Amino acid sequence: MPCRRSRRRGYLTIDALVALSITVLAVSAAVGLAASAVTRLAQARDRLASVRIADDLYEELYAGERPDGQQSGTTDGRSWTYATSSAATPTVPSVARRTRITVDRRFGPDLVVDAVLPPVPAEATGPATASSN
Repeated sequence: MPCRRSRRRGYLTIDALVALSITVLAVSAAVGLAASAVTRLAQARDRLASVRIADDLYEELYAGERPDGQQSGTTDGRSWTYATSSAATPTVPSVARRTRITVDRRFGPDLVVDAVLPPVPAEATGPATASSN
């Protein structure tokens, strides 16, 4: 009988190599999926933090707790800017204010919020004065 033993060894070697390559592919796919999930989670947290900062700035501007004009700063290591101006146009007078809030995001483009604010509340501009006639 010719070498049956060596043929079996050859088949076993091929089977072992196929099993190894399938295992390597499965592990690589699992690592890729885990990395993708971690990346998506980081992007979602970044988006949420940016929206929270913009929302806080908007609420403070709305309440008159922040000054109008151009301001900038950082919150939780993220830089932000805002600028307010009058919402009036040459044809439509208005006492409302227009604002643009920009928050730096770590992943993706900056978050930009354009909004219209009501006039500054009276208590934010100082005490009301009574006039007498």
